[in-house]
Amino acid sequence: MITLSREGLANSLPEADTLNLCVRQFENTLPCLHRLNRYYEGRHDILSRTRLSGLPNNCVTHAFPRYIAQVSASYLLGEPARVEGPEPQTQALRELMLHAATDAIDVELALHQAVFGRAVSLCYEDASLRPHVCALDPRSAFVVYDDTVAQDPLFGVYVSGAGQDRQLLVYTKSQAARFSAQGRLLEVKPHPFRALPMTEYLNGTDAHGDFEDVLALIDAYDLLQADRLNDRQQFSDALLVLTGVMGIGAGEGDNPLERLRQEKTLALPDEHARAEWLVKTPMEKDIDILREALSQDIHKFSLTPDFTDERFAGNASGVAIQYKLFNFDNRVKLKERWFITGLRERARAFCGWLDTRRHLHLDADELAFRLTRRLPVNEPERAQTISALKDILPYSTLLFNSPLTEDPQRRREGSDAWLVNTFSDSLLSRDFEGRIVVTVEPFNWREIIKVLLDAGGIV
Repeated sequence: MITLSREGLANSLPEADTLNLCVRQFENTLPCLHRLNRYYEGRHDILSRTRLSGLPNNCVTHAFPRYIAQVSASYLLGEPARVEGPEPQTQALRELMLHAATDAIDVELALHQAVFGRAVSLCYEDASLRPHVCALDPRSAFVVYDDTVAQDPLFGVYVSGAGQDRQLLVYTKSQAARFSAQGRLLEVKPHPFRALPMTEYLNGTDAHGDFEDVLALIDAYDLLQADRLNDRQQFSDALLVLTGVMGIGAGEGDNPLERLRQEKTLALPDEHARAEWLVKTPMEKDIDILREALSQDIHKFSLTPDFTDERFAGNASGVAIQYKLFNFDNRVKLKERWFITGLRERARAFCGWLDTRRHLHLDADELAFRLTRRLPVNEPERAQTISALKDILPYSTLLFNSPLTEDPQRRREGSDAWLVNTFSDSLLSRDFEGRIVVTVEPFNWREIIKVLLDAGGIV
């Protein structure tokens, strides 16, 4: 995280020296970011290993980084993020997010967060004055925060181009500016978001990638498997050791070496002579134990489950699977808190656009974001539990927990429809959240009991 004192800002825009200082601090992190991206793409350090001429040099990489990043990102966003808040302003916000395809952008941001330890998004307005959002490459964009304990975002920087053609696009809460590579201000224009349009999604306070701490173990795994293949290849190139033989010379017949190659036979001069292959004794069992240990350590220290493990049996109950995913789920919950913080800051920019263009006021702090996991569920057991509680719990509660209705809004609508069809209008009202409820008064309890009995039981 790059921090800066507010004194280095002039009219909310950074001065040239301040901007160059922030860019240099960001460039110091680029070697680490490039390495993380290289490992994610499968270009590990083992590919640059060299050996003596004539020796086999198998370079084998294993996609542990891609596996770790994609598993955590897909688990974090098993379902699209849902936003709830005051209506009808929140519905207008949902429509903007739907038009901007934020669901697809969020998946890309979650993957960047897992790979680089940070993700960056940018809100912008197209030619038709509609807001959009895009995921920027974390190796070319960053956000600068103030040096107070609040660490409020000051401005965002996007580095475009390279060399003399490089330009710095700076975004503040009210302006978008373009600087040259030397820090000379080229253009300034306002934007309609009334908040910082560039948002950073950190992967914790240290902003480490999900597989950054196990890179050394991944290198050891690659090296072990590569040397294993090299030993196998050298096994086929074994040396023939002749004991008690001065040499194999050409006799009257064919060349003995050619005969050995074709007929697989060798004539020795006497009974004391001996021929044997000089090979390295393979220790496949020990090597396989070491390979399993490295694989387990990679999964353990990255807090990522190994779904090929025999303990993840297909007949395991949902509770058993949840216990196996306990550490992984806790890690993703920490990622979720930071990701929701980024979603709220991005929503703050959309709320500013709604206020500017449509005069709809919506406070981003009043919004609630929900991220839903996708885990195996024992549906028959869940259905049996609901059936056993049908005479105890209200119908609306049973409908809400039904596995056949995934959308809470549809569950609520189904519950409201049942109440409307069952009770007369004089017995119904709405609570402070807008839900339809049955009003129980001393004068109407007899009518309510009669309706419930006609409906087939107590609800």
